[in-house]
Amino acid sequence: MSLLKRLDNIDILYTDRDAMLDFYHGVLGLPFFLPHEADDDWFALQAGDVTLFFFPGTGAHPPRLDENGAVNPPGIESIAWAVDDLDAAVAVLDGKVEWVGEEKTWTHPSGRWYRMRTFYDPEGNKVWITEPHTA
Repeated sequence: MSLLKRLDNIDILYTDRDAMLDFYHGVLGLPFFLPHEADDDWFALQAGDVTLFFFPGTGAHPPRLDENGAVNPPGIESIAWAVDDLDAAVAVLDGKVEWVGEEKTWTHPSGRWYRMRTFYDPEGNKVWITEPHTA
């Protein structure tokens, strides 16, 4: 039995609170987890079972990660959200996000496969939408 139950939260640091709030809450439609006041320098959004906490960071951003994860340095590479219909999600987000490359399909030898598309958030973090399929 694992000591860990489930992923509870992820902290994301930003330089532009308003841009990140507008993007994750406004564009992606994630609801607030905790009440948010306009003068707060942080906010928390609910992403399924996981809470995303956004806090101010300092210093310069590292270079954007490449679409091809194999050429990126070690560390957390991206955030991915499952969608029921990739084509519908792309249509909703088109013109609102900065796409990185074209749609990709990945198949595991077990038969599980994914259709996916990548974009950057306003701070340059790599984000995926993925349509998962079981074997």
